[in-house]
Amino acid sequence: MPSRLATMLVCCLAGCAALPSAAAADKEQESTFQDDNLLVYAEPDAVARTMDKLKELGVDRLRVSVFWAVVAPDAEKEKKPANFDGADPAAYSNGSWDRYDTIVRLARQRGLGLNFDITSPAPAWATGSLKDRPDLDKNFDPDAKEFGAFVRAVGTRYSGSYVPPAQPPAAPQRPRPGLFPRQAGEPGPLPRVDYWTVWNEPNQPGWLTPQWADDPRAGKELVETAPRIYRSLLDEMYAGLVATGHERDTILIGETAPKGQEREKGPTRAIKPGRFIRQLYCLDDNLQFLQGTSAEIRGCPVGDQAARFAADHPGLFKATGYAHHPYELTFAPNRPPKFADNYTTGNLGALSSLLRRIYQRYGQRVPGGGRDVPLYLTEFGYQTDPPDPTGVSFAKQAAYLNQAEWITYRNPRVRTLTQFLLVDDKPTSGVTNPIEAFGGTFQSGLTTEQGRVKPSMLAYTLPIFLPSRSTTKGRKLRLFGLVRPASNGTAPRVQVQMRSTGGKFKKLKTVKGSKARGYVNTTFVARRSGVVRLVWSAGRRTIASRPVSFRVKSPKRTGSSKRARSVKRR
Repeated sequence: MPSRLATMLVCCLAGCAALPSAAAADKEQESTFQDDNLLVYAEPDAVARTMDKLKELGVDRLRVSVFWAVVAPDAEKEKKPANFDGADPAAYSNGSWDRYDTIVRLARQRGLGLNFDITSPAPAWATGSLKDRPDLDKNFDPDAKEFGAFVRAVGTRYSGSYVPPAQPPAAPQRPRPGLFPRQAGEPGPLPRVDYWTVWNEPNQPGWLTPQWADDPRAGKELVETAPRIYRSLLDEMYAGLVATGHERDTILIGETAPKGQEREKGPTRAIKPGRFIRQLYCLDDNLQFLQGTSAEIRGCPVGDQAARFAADHPGLFKATGYAHHPYELTFAPNRPPKFADNYTTGNLGALSSLLRRIYQRYGQRVPGGGRDVPLYLTEFGYQTDPPDPTGVSFAKQAAYLNQAEWITYRNPRVRTLTQFLLVDDKPTSGVTNPIEAFGGTFQSGLTTEQGRVKPSMLAYTLPIFLPSRSTTKGRKLRLFGLVRPASNGTAPRVQVQMRSTGGKFKKLKTVKGSKARGYVNTTFVARRSGVVRLVWSAGRRTIASRPVSFRVKSPKRTGSSKRARSVKRR
């Protein structure tokens, strides 16, 4: 599972009660969801049930990890199988693609989009190794050419025209954890996948090592290595997707984790995303071209950098956008991170600024022709206590997810926000210390492992958020929401209901959500303190959002108004 570094979402700074920009008002921000446990490692019937549930919640797209080692033959062996052509999807073992074939077919049946993230772990025959650290072999210095071949196999198989060859039934096998049951194939070509990301969290050692390596110029110095490795993986993936007819697809780069080590360096010491991005683009901390040996050891050109670099690495500039994981996990989503070069949604503007300046440095056109690189937030969530002692309460999880929705809605650069996990991960087996037991897994689900539904399930289904929860009597408060389950393009009608202390909910008004995605952005007059909620009905289905409290203060009396009232009484 992804490493558990804290993160946060984009900031609702001063003026957040103001009307959003036109770009935000017409926004078509997608709702993406990821839970590999339920989609990649479950049996087909369970996968279908999970997709049905996510469709009911209003999810538009599923992010699915395509694990290289899960598909590759002899993944645990040091030697590559003889005469194996990794670019040919038919060369892989009988049944090795079954889980992903099932996912694409079931998703198409339900009208769900897919984001295929091709990532580690890698087969042992395609990685290097570090002395005394066999635990790192699964993602240590992966062979870019072999990865490119695997990407071509994936791109070919899910091009929309590939018909799997007839295969004899797989021989009976003893069930193993993670083994996907062999299913009979459907006739005709497999559905097309047209949305891709390249390697999960390359600035984190849980997914790519070494992060740092010995500097060949000095005995005890270390130099960033993961950006160079990732650049080579990205080059091969972009070339592989182009070669298999996916050039016009959504192709995202980055997939960076939100934070890195402040000072520590080493093979397993995470690199801050800002530093990682600059090194990825062969720039120093001042966004100047790396020079001389500093460039050479990082795989960067030493002359004519602007022209050569862009030509040699087209994926870095022709990708559709930048993918990032803006977790905070424990703090509110509008709180900026403490250290520079870390990016959460509390400071997404800083990430956008860095990317914009990089494109300007190389004289390259921003994807889509806008001012800023589009941002795709491909993982996000809040862990809860219980069960994780370091998580937030159930109520805070619900409130923070809704606040994050508002923040990203207001950011015209953001194209999607991805909820990570429907069901909490299990704790690490055999570990009694609760902090350690839950420290390596995620408890950011909308339900617990035992099936208890958290308040965040309702909060995700029908988000509601008040940018300001305090006002003066007779003034307006802004109310934001999203009717996620409503069909896209329908402009759902939703009631705004209010309840004063001790009273019952009464309808204030009915408003229309945006036609594209069902966003609600309205105001209401507050005359007394109370709570407000949204209520949406469709057929026999009625959903009331979680209630949000607000406070109304009496207007302060000025000296002149007091005197005026005194004169009137006399």
